[in-house]
Amino acid sequence: MSFVEILRGIANVLFVMLIAGGVAYVGDRVGHQVGRKRLTLYGIRPRYTSTIIAIATGMIIALVVTLVAIFASQEVKIAFFQLNTINQQIAQLQTRERNLEAKVNSGRLVWPVDQLMAPFYRLIKQHATPAERLSTIRTFYFDSVKYINANYPSLGLKPYAIPPDVDKKLAASANDTKNLVAKLEDSDVMLTATSDQNLFANDQIHFGITETPDKLGYRKGQIIAQLKITGKTGASANIALGQLTNEVSVNARGLGLPGFLADNVQPLQLLPAPAQMQQMLAAPGAYLLTAFAAEDFYPHIGGIPIIIVLTKQPGV
Repeated sequence: MSFVEILRGIANVLFVMLIAGGVAYVGDRVGHQVGRKRLTLYGIRPRYTSTIIAIATGMIIALVVTLVAIFASQEVKIAFFQLNTINQQIAQLQTRERNLEAKVNSGRLVWPVDQLMAPFYRLIKQHATPAERLSTIRTFYFDSVKYINANYPSLGLKPYAIPPDVDKKLAASANDTKNLVAKLEDSDVMLTATSDQNLFANDQIHFGITETPDKLGYRKGQIIAQLKITGKTGASANIALGQLTNEVSVNARGLGLPGFLADNVQPLQLLPAPAQMQQMLAAPGAYLLTAFAAEDFYPHIGGIPIIIVLTKQPGV
């Protein structure tokens, strides 16, 4: 519990005390005035009438304050009418958290999150009609379900279950103006089936459809990443190559590419060969390890083809 929460709790207690004191005071004054005037209620003696009116006044004031608080504060409304539901949800989430912790600690991870689950894609053309968008998404979805249920249960997972409202969800996705429709304003969109959570042994299969704008990411010959290396310092060419590949992945993620694409870096050519790179780095000097785009890169290519070149900087 934070210091701010403690102060807020103390302030709430003081506020309730002030309200209670105010209600008691008003009720007492009203009862006192009724007693002085010796009013009667339905023939009841004045002293009892004043007590009844004092209690009723306090109850009415408390009711009015409570109603004002309920209508003015969503938190108060939840506390009065939804507290049991909230407590049940908290208990369910705590149970789920414990189960997930146990699964992470002792379970067998079958398929990590954000990874490709079907080796194919579909393109929605930029100017596709709503009916064409829905048709493409629907066909891709059921093709993915068929492939996934034919291949992943053998890994220890339970088959994917098609939800009963799948048509409604697919239609909503096809007409989502904030996502798919907005992406189609600039380019075609590539659909891929990816894992939307870590899947452990005996888990039921879950997957999602990732929508990636299929636009030019890198032009052929474009520098994607560079790494400066000082020679004759014991630098490893293989470690440097791994570091540069990682830099390419980081750069690709910066373009908004999903992990399975950004991490699929494909070095097509190394100039010179790694053994010769190591020989170069054994000599003094400053070197530059550069990753170039091997060809125009679009997401539907499926990986980022690069050419890596090690050069010695002149005059250094």
